[in-house]
Amino acid sequence: MNPRCPHVLFREIFGAATVAELLEYVIARQDHFEPAIVRNRESGRARVDLDRRDCLNHAGLGPFQTPYRAFMRSIMGVVLEQLHLSESAVEPGEFEFSAYRDRGRFAPHIDVSGRIRIVSCVYYFAVTPRRFAGGELRLHALPGLTSDAPPFVDIEPEPDTLVAFPSWMPHEVRPVRVPSGAWADSRFTVNCWIQRPTATPRTDLTPG
Repeated sequence: MNPRCPHVLFREIFGAATVAELLEYVIARQDHFEPAIVRNRESGRARVDLDRRDCLNHAGLGPFQTPYRAFMRSIMGVVLEQLHLSESAVEPGEFEFSAYRDRGRFAPHIDVSGRIRIVSCVYYFAVTPRRFAGGELRLHALPGLTSDAPPFVDIEPEPDTLVAFPSWMPHEVRPVRVPSGAWADSRFTVNCWIQRPTATPRTDLTPG
């Protein structure tokens, strides 16, 4: 693992049948997805800014939320240990679907407001073989860490894979290309956060 960009990967989590069910669910609910927002960390003002974040979100996971929460609870200890984080009384929360269509992206940002988010978790699912290109999750080196390791790591959005990383690590979604333009061919994810259950979170925090 790149010591400047710590992260944990889990592969082949739920299997092809569940991936197919997730795809069926989001394809049927295309109209429930809304433009994702960014939020100014200083003012708290939220807005749609396609120059910074061009994707669509769907709050909640419907029938998948209970099993997904159970899975997250089962791996929390491993994630915290491998990321060398000492936390107690944490819980997974803020479950959502995201869809990145052609030219979708998310500029470099962090996920915290200094309050409750500890670990950001992204689960990938898509049609197999993938019908989109790009869309790598780029993790940028944590500030203050020096090493001969590269200053960033790119995570391929492989279906049925989850990546977990510290929420204060700068990261971005590289531009996505969907040649067909079809909704079903988008880069789909489930996002959630391991967090301290002490306050109502402010979602989608990003500088600017």
